Amino acid sequence: MTIDWPIILSLIGLMFLVGMVIGFIGAGGAGIVVALLTTAYGLPIHVAIGTALGTMCLTTVSGAISHVREGNVAPRIGAVVGISGAVGAVLGAYVGQDIPEARLQIFAGLGLWFLAALVWVRSRMEIGGRVSEQWSGEPVWPTRLLAEGVGIGAVGGAAAALLGVGMAPFIQLGYLARFHLPLRQTVGTTMFTLFLISLSGAIALATADDVSYPHLIGATIGLASGAYLGAKFTRRAPRQVLRAAIVTVPIIAGAMLLFL
Repeated sequence: MTIDWPIILSLIGLMFLVGMVIGFIGAGGAGIVVALLTTAYGLPIHVAIGTALGTMCLTTVSGAISHVREGNVAPRIGAVVGISGAVGAVLGAYVGQDIPEARLQIFAGLGLWFLAALVWVRSRMEIGGRVSEQWSGEPVWPTRLLAEGVGIGAVGGAAAALLGVGMAPFIQLGYLARFHLPLRQTVGTTMFTLFLISLSGAIALATADDVSYPHLIGATIGLASGAYLGAKFTRRAPRQVLRAAIVTVPIIAGAMLLFL
């Protein structure tokens, strides 16, 4: 692998700023990375998606481990959704190989707008007080709900690897609305799930040579350091400002893919 220092250093600087925004709003950021790698760095959409999934995997691993240690992961449903998501990501990665780049870029942009709508719905649930805060351990889930968990994971994983968008809002809505997890366990279980999805998808796309390693290095360093700093400002922001930022960021990223 050739070390392209200009690309790595420029990405560290740019993704540090992006990481501050991602850390501030608590988003995964894969869609934003895809938009920037495609529009600012000229990567083909397939390579941008593979690189973004690799970045998401590397930036979520420590958070996933921390949530597991803190008891913020519902282990059984997290495993069901996560493993299903990993399988879905492999399928999504291979399906994406046959989609023309121009069409896939449009699909990715529309996917980001769809996620913005899901984020708005999720935030309404939190504001309306329809999210439980009590956690007494994971109950025995009915077979029907476990089947729904397989569906949530498979759809989320396939969409993440196909379009390169972080499916956190979709998965979180499933945990909140169908499994009625408290918010803390919803966040922790979602991060655990996204780690499995991004790992599986990134490996599948790497085997197809759809990962740019210099861009992966620069994006990962910038995002990880920026997100760490940005997260410190979340509690200081007014709730309405935070909610507006959470919805606006994927809309802007989608517009970049659709119109630039």
